[in-house]
Amino acid sequence: MENWKDPGTLQGLDEVRKEIDQVDDRLKELFLRRMQLVDRVAEIKSGSKDAVYQPGRETAMINRLTEGVEDRFVDEYAEFLRQILRLSKEYQTKKRESHPCG
Repeated sequence: MENWKDPGTLQGLDEVRKEIDQVDDRLKELFLRRMQLVDRVAEIKSGSKDAVYQPGRETAMINRLTEGVEDRFVDEYAEFLRQILRLSKEYQTKKRESHPCG
């Protein structure tokens, strides 16, 4: 358990952390793009009676996106997706409530 003190291990850790930082930068970019699209969806739905929450679509999305994910990551990835969808729904609801057509 003392490997974390080994300089070779620390160098490897630094490299992995740099790669994680790069992934996080890409996740940020993709999240912001997704929220821009959610904003457009909210605008479109504001003029209609479409419900923000559509459980069938959400279930289908999670099922599609978790296909092929390693078993050891499926639960965490599905939760990651649920959190993104929760934030998207909250944003759409907030936007709809502030829209003049409500």
